[in-house]
Amino acid sequence: MKKFLSLIGMSLLALILAVPAFAATKPINVYINGSKVSFTAGAPYLENNSVLVPFRVIFEELGLNVLWDAATGTVTGTSPTLKISLKIGSNRATVNGTVKKLAIAPVSANGTTYIPLRFIAEATGGTASWNSTNRTVKIQTPASSASDEAAIRALIQLSNQYYNEEKAISFYSLMDSEASFAESVSDMNNAFETYDIKSIIESMEIVNLKGDEATVYTVERTLWKGGYYIPDELDEYMYTLVRKNGTWKIVDLESQANKVLLTRAQGMKAATVPQTESSAIIANVGKYYQYMNEKNTAGVLSTMTSYGEEYDASVKTDYEDFFASYDLTYTLGATNIFHYSDKDAAVYVEAKDKDASEDETYEQALIFILSKSESGAWTIDETYSVSYNEV
Repeated sequence: MKKFLSLIGMSLLALILAVPAFAATKPINVYINGSKVSFTAGAPYLENNSVLVPFRVIFEELGLNVLWDAATGTVTGTSPTLKISLKIGSNRATVNGTVKKLAIAPVSANGTTYIPLRFIAEATGGTASWNSTNRTVKIQTPASSASDEAAIRALIQLSNQYYNEEKAISFYSLMDSEASFAESVSDMNNAFETYDIKSIIESMEIVNLKGDEATVYTVERTLWKGGYYIPDELDEYMYTLVRKNGTWKIVDLESQANKVLLTRAQGMKAATVPQTESSAIIANVGKYYQYMNEKNTAGVLSTMTSYGEEYDASVKTDYEDFFASYDLTYTLGATNIFHYSDKDAAVYVEAKDKDASEDETYEQALIFILSKSESGAWTIDETYSVSYNEV
């Protein structure tokens, strides 16, 4: 029996010796940007005035991809701009190829590799502060941390995904505003019923990331898939984001530039259109330019779709102001219906304009979108500028 008890005692002694010295003391808590880090394998401990932590969790919390080489006992953390490598038992580490000296070497205990926390925090551009009374380490990462960038990119990609899936409520749930989005959700749902389009983010650049604010520039392509016609477009946007309660939200979205993606060859490719409808559509475009030359506001409005008294009054004022400010003469050139359905049509138009007070003449390529009313009349809904160049 004594031998058996002695064996138990030896086993317990071996187990105690195998566990780092932190076991009998108050646990050390680690916080990154105010959020407590949970360690599932092993726990932080203090050794020679250095806090060591399990490497995998801390690397991932700091936005690094983790690599482990069991043959050499080397742990590596990588991001698009950073590579940190440490080796068990070595007081040398490398940061982007540069050798750095460690205050304490990484160690392995109970199948977990521990690394010096302060070194990792500072190598990733952050700061680490140790409170010996509370036994806490607070890490503040730089504003441009990899984890923040990943979260921001994911947010904008998710907003694009919700848009393509026609989930208006989910789309606006990513926005930050004290106001209700009910009207915006309704407008977006109406647009989804009218248009069948797909948005593709072609490029994304985080142009500014400071504290809890970020600015992101994107280039996005919109492709028409069906329904009411709308031309393919390439847009440049500037997103403004803020972080609240640890979560990034979109607070503003501004268009920076727009380009209609239609070549002349595409615009001049004729659609199949019944002759009577073709004549009516082209005639209405011709009347529009006739009335523009006459500076006839009422005539111009007669060629356009009415969207109610308030809207029509606003458009009327805009044209009156335009005619009072400019003395332009228009010459209509090529016209072609390149899209047609029984409800809408798209006309490619080339026209020249000349201001009476200037010598220059300009040529503009446009798309006129027309719709057919219940009475059978074709009227202009929208126009898109394809190009505008001096002749």
